[in-house]
Amino acid sequence: MFAFTINVCAEVPLTSGEKSSFVKLLCTTNGDHKPIAGSVADVAAAVRRGADLRRFSTYNLKGTGMVEETMTLQTTWVFDEGHVGGLQTLRHPVNAGLGISMLPSMSLWIFGVEAPQRSTFVPLNGKPVANATGKWVRVDNEPFGRETDEFVPRRYLWWARSDWKLIYAHDKNGYSSQGSWEDIRKAVKEGRILKVGIKNLWSYLTPAGDETLEHEVFIECTTDFSHLDESFVGALTQPTFLLQPSVPLKFTGENFALGWLVVRSDGKVQRVTLNPTNMQWERTWDRYAVRWFAR
Repeated sequence: MFAFTINVCAEVPLTSGEKSSFVKLLCTTNGDHKPIAGSVADVAAAVRRGADLRRFSTYNLKGTGMVEETMTLQTTWVFDEGHVGGLQTLRHPVNAGLGISMLPSMSLWIFGVEAPQRSTFVPLNGKPVANATGKWVRVDNEPFGRETDEFVPRRYLWWARSDWKLIYAHDKNGYSSQGSWEDIRKAVKEGRILKVGIKNLWSYLTPAGDETLEHEVFIECTTDFSHLDESFVGALTQPTFLLQPSVPLKFTGENFALGWLVVRSDGKVQRVTLNPTNMQWERTWDRYAVRWFAR
């Protein structure tokens, strides 16, 4: 019998040079994604403050027995106090750390604190993935069946690292409500990392006539460019994927796109994304309200 004890909201110091931060266990859910300790609302509040999320789960694996899996969610999202979670955007399919057996592909996952996980597989070798649900990709909103009792988690722990500081916020036209673009420039010159929280980033994928659900999406930046004469900062994000907003969040057919964003402090955002229906790259521009964080 597998058992362990938990201490909700326990603080774990992480030392980096002369600085320290804290990771907190904010919520524990059972195999049906029902909270048994902590609070989903606490996770939502942490994500709104720019927190990173990590997710722990346990499951049985044929041939090896009990497995504990911990993952980082590179993109985080929040709709309201009850609908919050993250996306895994950098994962290659892997057999529980035993090795890689699938052909080269991206394994994209949606994880909600109170919702089942969802997955899609996108090929990297120019050939359709095995058991494709469309021409190229495989979308599965119920990836693990309970009848096998394999890969079915018994418990989930949701951890947040909350050491990001909001330094600048602006509307879709670049008008500031807090700070200035110079605060971003100063932060990166001090060697700090940036993260952006983009208001309603996925709304453009909502079908015409459907209700647009308010949400915010958070992505860490990898490369930053300060344009001194034009007075703005542009930043390239980590790879992510964009999908039609829904509650609970799931894949709506192949209405999603994976790629990168270029986010600017004047409200302009470029999407460079791969269309999974035809495996063609697309470049589009839009405007968004953005909050900029640094650590």
